Order: sequence, then C-alpha cells, then structure tokens
Amino acid sequence: MRRSWSIAVLWLALAGAPVFANEALEPRVAEIERLGIAANWREADAKIHALSPQLQALSREQGQRVEYVRLRMLALSGDEAGAITGFSALLQERLPAALGVRVYATAISTAANVEKWLLAFTWLDEALTHLDEAPQESARLLGVASYLHSLVGEIGKARELAMRELALVEMGADDRALCIGLSDIAMAEDSSHRFRDAERWRRRQIDACMRAGDMIFTADGKAGVGKMLAAQGRHGEALNWAEQALADFGKAGYAEGEWGTRVVLAGSLIESGRDLDRAGRLLADCLRYYSGLKANNAIAEIENLLARLAEKRGDLAGSLAHYKQATKATAAAESDARERRLAFLQVQFDTRVKEQRIALLEAEKELAALQVTATQRRQWLLSAGVGGLLLTAILLTVLLRHSFRERRRYRWQSEHDGLTRLYNYQQVRKLGEEAFAAARRRGRPFTAIVADVDRFKGVNDHFGHAAGDEALRCLGGWITEVVGERGIAGRSGGDEFTILLEDDASQAEALLQRLRERIEPISVFGQTVHFSISSGVSEANEQASTLEQLVHEADQALYRAKRRGRDRVVRAGAEERGAGEQAGLVVVGTGIEFGRHVTERCLSEIREAEVVFCLVDPFALAMIQGFRPDAINLGVHYAPGKDRRETYREIDARIMAEVRAGKQVCAVFYGHPGVFADVPHAVVRKARAEGIPARMEPGISAEACLYANLGLDPGQRGVQSMEATHFLVYDRQLDTTGLVLLWQVALAGDLTCTRFHAEREGLQALVNKLLRWYPPEHEVILYEAAQLPIEQARMERLALRDLPDARYAEYTTLVIPPLGELEEDSTSYPPLGQPAADSPATTH
Repeated sequence: MRRSWSIAVLWLALAGAPVFANEALEPRVAEIERLGIAANWREADAKIHALSPQLQALSREQGQRVEYVRLRMLALSGDEAGAITGFSALLQERLPAALGVRVYATAISTAANVEKWLLAFTWLDEALTHLDEAPQESARLLGVASYLHSLVGEIGKARELAMRELALVEMGADDRALCIGLSDIAMAEDSSHRFRDAERWRRRQIDACMRAGDMIFTADGKAGVGKMLAAQGRHGEALNWAEQALADFGKAGYAEGEWGTRVVLAGSLIESGRDLDRAGRLLADCLRYYSGLKANNAIAEIENLLARLAEKRGDLAGSLAHYKQATKATAAAESDARERRLAFLQVQFDTRVKEQRIALLEAEKELAALQVTATQRRQWLLSAGVGGLLLTAILLTVLLRHSFRERRRYRWQSEHDGLTRLYNYQQVRKLGEEAFAAARRRGRPFTAIVADVDRFKGVNDHFGHAAGDEALRCLGGWITEVVGERGIAGRSGGDEFTILLEDDASQAEALLQRLRERIEPISVFGQTVHFSISSGVSEANEQASTLEQLVHEADQALYRAKRRGRDRVVRAGAEERGAGEQAGLVVVGTGIEFGRHVTERCLSEIREAEVVFCLVDPFALAMIQGFRPDAINLGVHYAPGKDRRETYREIDARIMAEVRAGKQVCAVFYGHPGVFADVPHAVVRKARAEGIPARMEPGISAEACLYANLGLDPGQRGVQSMEATHFLVYDRQLDTTGLVLLWQVALAGDLTCTRFHAEREGLQALVNKLLRWYPPEHEVILYEAAQLPIEQARMERLALRDLPDARYAEYTTLVIPPLGELEEDSTSYPPLGQPAADSPATTH
C-alpha cells in the first residue's frame, strides 16, 4: 500500500539532524535514490517507510534527498497537487547545487503537467540561474526547458535546447540521462512534425531506457514509436507498439501514460479497420478521463477520432457532431495555449523588470560607496554625492513609470487595431456582448452596422498597398469622429468595420449618412484616391435575438448593398430586389482540405449568395455553417443502397428550383467542383440554357494533391486519367510509358451505382485487365488525399497482384507508375541535330 507523509512531519523529524552525512545510513539513502530514478515507486516508498524510525539520524542533505524521491514518486502516482506543495516547501530550503537543479527540473515538469504555467515558468527562470553551479545536472534542466518552450510555440528554441541536452549526456556514460535526453529530442522533433526523425530518436530512447532500467521512460519510448508510426500511416506496426507500451505503463503504475497510449491505440485501430468496437470503448473511457482533467488538446484529438470512427460506421450525423465538439475543444485548447504563452511572457517581462531593478540598485550601491569615499576625502563632494543619489532615484522612478506605460501599451495593443486605432475584432465582440445584454435588460434598441470599402482590392492594385493602408487609416479616424462615445466601433478584418449602437436602425442610418459625408479623397505619393463605403444595418428583434445573429444579419445586408451597386446603406429586412439584381448560379470548390485550400473568392461567393447548397465533408460543412448557418446540406440525399443517379437528379432539381425562383445561388462541392462530378456541370448548362448567368469557379482537386504528395510531374512522362469502372467496361488502351491514374477504384465494376464499398470481384477483374500491360509484381500506389490538416495522406505501395486484398475508401485512387523507357518516334520528327527530308538544307 502506498503511504504518504506530510512535508511538515518529515522536516520536523529532520529539524535536529546532524549537518554531516550519516555514513551508516548513506547506502540506504542511495538505494532509495536509485529506486526513485528507476521510477520503482512502490519499492522506494517501502524503503522510505522502513527508514522512518531513523529520520532524526539523517543529515539535512540526506533528508532532502529522501524527500525529493518521495515527492517525485507522489507526482508519478497521480498526486501532482501534493507534490507541488512539497516541492514549494523543499525549494525554500538551502539545497546542494546538484540536488537543487534536480528538484527544480522535477518540480517544473509537475507544475506543467497540471497547467500551473506561471509557477512552472517562474521556477524555470529561477532554475536557469543555477545551471552553471551543477553542470552534471544541467542536461535534465535543459530537457525541461525544451519541453516548456515547445508548449508555448517556441519550437526552434525547444529543439535547440534538446540538442544541447543530448550533446551533454552523450559525453557521459549515464544511460538514464541518455534515456531522458533522447526522450526530449524526440518530443521536440514530434512538435516540429518531423515524424520519421522522432521515430528514430524514440527507438534509441527505448534501448537507452532499457539499459537504465527505467520502466516508465521505456514505455514512453514505445508509446512514442507507436504514435510516430501512426502519424506516418503505418497503423499495423503502430498497434503492436501501442499494446506493448500500454502493458508496460500498467506494470509501472503510471496512469497518465496509460491514458495517452489508449488514444494512440484507438486511432490505429480505427485507421487499420480492426476491432472498431474496442476503439470506441477506449475513446469513450479516454474522453471521460480527459474531460475530467479539462485537457482540451486531448479532447480535440479524441473527438476527431470519434468522428473518424463514426464515418467508418456510416454515421455521418454522428461524425459531424463529433467534429463540432472537436472544433470547440480546439478553440478551448488554443485559449489554453494563449494562457501558457501569456504566463511565459509575463515571467519574461517580470524577469526583465527585476534585472532592471537589480541593475539600478547596484548602480545606487556603487554611487553610495563613491559618496562615502568622496565624503572622507573632500567635504565639498557631499553635494555631488547627494545629486547622484537623487539622479538614481529619478532614474528608478522614470524606469518604473516606463514599465507601467509599457504594460498599458501592451494592453492597448491587445485590444486595438494598430492601423485604424479602433477596437479589434475580439474586443468589439467582447464589449458588444456586454452592451447588447445591458440594452436588452433595459429594453433599449440595439443596432449593428457592418461596412467595408467599395472595390478595396482595386485601390490596392491600382495605387499600391500604401494607398490602401492610408484609406483604412483615414476611414478609422472618421469613424472615431462620427461614432465618438455613442457606440463601439472596430475593424473586423481587412477592409471591414463593425459598429454597435444603443440606437434604432433609423438613428444608425443617420450616423452612416454623416460618415459618408465625412469621407473625402486622400492623397498618397502625389496621387488622389477616391473611395466610398457600403453598409448593412440590422436592429435587434425576435429574429436577431443574439449579437451573433444581429451581426450576421447586418453582414447579409452589406452583401445586398454590394449587389445593388455599392456606395449605399441597406437595412436588414428590406428584402425587395434592387435594380440590376437577377437570379444567378455560381458553383465553387472547397479544395480537398477546406482550411488550407479554400480561396477568398470561394468564401466571398458563399457569404454573398442568397441560398447556399453544400456537398462537402462533415468538417468543411461545420465550418461553412459556422458563418452561414442557413447553408443546406445536400448529403442528406445519399442513402445506403440508393442509386446514385437518382441522388444526382434530386440534387440537380433542388439547386435549379432555387435558381428558377430568381435567387442568387452558390453550390459548394468538395475538391474541384468540375472533376468527377456530374451535377455541377449539369446545373451550369441548364441555367445558361434558360438565360440565367452561371459559372464555375475552380478548386484544388485530389489530382493536384496527388502530384504534390507523391512528387510527380505529369509533364515528364504524360498521364492518362480515368474512372476505374469506365476503364474496366470500355475498350481503353494504356500507354505504359506514362503515368496512369484510375479513380474510385473501390467502386470498380459497380454498374448499379448503389454501393459505396469495395468488392473483391470487381477489384480482381480490374487487376486481370491491367495484367495485359503490366507484370503482376509491378509496384502500384493506393492514394488518398488528406482531408484535415491533422491527417496524413495515404500513399501505400504494393504489388499489382495484391490489389484485391488491400483496404479501400470510396475515394481511393490507384496510381500506376510508368513501365519501361520512352522511345523517339523518328517517323514524325527527326532526331535532334539532323535536318528533315524536306528542310531547306536538303532541297537544293
């Protein structure tokens, strides 16, 4: 049974301990330290308990060493709060240099584990001042410093510190120090997303930790190998390593390690398609555990895995729900990261202030010494000494006032836009929520205005970005003049501004009229720039009962102002169609990874449309509905066993119904909307045939991602690209000297258009046809583009004959590299350097 004694009791027992070490008890103290280093906390705890009757015989240093081991074991067993209290007390003692640095390193790690960031960074700042006093312990402290710097986004600094640590430990023969150093550099490489390098360091860590007999860090290394293999898409190998790590953590009694390994294990089970039920149970348990700890990064990772699991099971609604939870947890994790960063910067700032104060105090001390010397030599130097002290006091006052102004300036910068000097987006929303709630309580009207500069891109393109900046700066000043103390005004981003007023819509329109009258041409580098603004106004009512809805309604009114010719004010609710407005259709593509690939043009079309239809992945749908809650999900028309051609007809009819109703419609499709997609082309053709403006905007396709991920240039050998079933059914001839791409391989041979999964018979038929041109052992690639920034593209290489037994998703692509070399065709074009038969050189 684990026993824990309070720090007060232990140090009371040591109060009368002799100063010099008790040589008779030293072997027992050394054994406790050895067990503590090996993380064998049960045996170490038993040894400490057995030593308790002789605590008074220990020297102060021996007692401190035993207490350090006890606190470290306390932290490893899960009682971080008790360990932190003990470390705080222990660090108040006068400690030997080496032990002090060791205590600091463990205390900092423990504080970071429970997110006491200010305490962790404060201890780190104190510890680094003792680095030169204990060079034998400096490697461990460098590792802790690397870990904390990676947590606050200082990745380059974290990797530099970890490499310094590794260089130190490799000079010695301490396997355990090498074990920990390798763990730290692996963690830094993981943070840099250098997964192969991280895997290599983890394997070295396992060897070193096994030699050192450290069970926890050995298990940590195995878990790290599993995680890195999973990040590279090698999930079969990752499962084996994760299972080993889970068992080792259990033997060592390190609960935190077990929970983290369960997440890695569940992710690999899902991606490899093995035992999805077990993966679900593991994730459910982990979600409860990390939710209790409010570990938002872990929660976001688990929710993403649950979404992926739901997709595997065909539960798209559940998948979307988990993606939404993942998005919420990611936002919370980013908030946590900002808190860590703030704590880091606070300690850095406080340290600089302390250094300034110390420098000033040293200067003051030096001046005082000079004053005493001068007084002894010559009486007339007394006035000069007093003047020096007065100057020092003034300097100290000036620096303190400067520090206060700096703090105030940092706060101002965090709340305001540097160019326009208005509030930034976050501060407008924060103050707006408070003002909106107060207005609702008092029964007062509340109105939101969203405005932006007309054709602002043209101003930048024609006159230069300096002119654009000057236009925004002047507009910010005019808004400040007109709004004054009446409301809250801020820059939302780019050339868009938000104004919130405790007035009705008519008063808001009157204010905008004054603002428009205030706008005048500006002069930049001798050029005169004219510009105007368009605005949308929305007053709170039952439909717009929250600030988010109110701003959205004003935003939509702004888009209507743009469509009606710009340089005007449109009030939300005035739904009559303006002169020159007509029905229209635009089809846009989100790219494969929405967060990275979506263009500003695509986002603009989505925002401006009256009706938005979406046929995209759940994550992209959730992001679109975040700023267009009224977006319509076309994915509901799909169903297991339903003929996809019928689904396409339903989607076609639904889009055209809104177009024919005279509305501006935006249809959003996954990837490039015109690649392997019938409906986008069909609705564009129909709209144009009926005299309705229609166009298609390009997007990034899976083919573009394929070339980038595989490092292929289609211009080198040429490429043939076709749908797998099309190739299987029709008499198509392949050029084996070029690249061949077969899309939707999983659906090969499906003429019913009803299934979404692979069937072995269709895949075997595809292989049989390909064997006409390629040998069975020819290496091919199964490719799947990554849909989320946190995913890795699948690029699985295998022999052609093994295709029927591989794993497939509906969107898996077969890549067949060239076979053989290109040959010149001398019958149609002569070899280089030789004239053609009918060239001028041979006709005379």
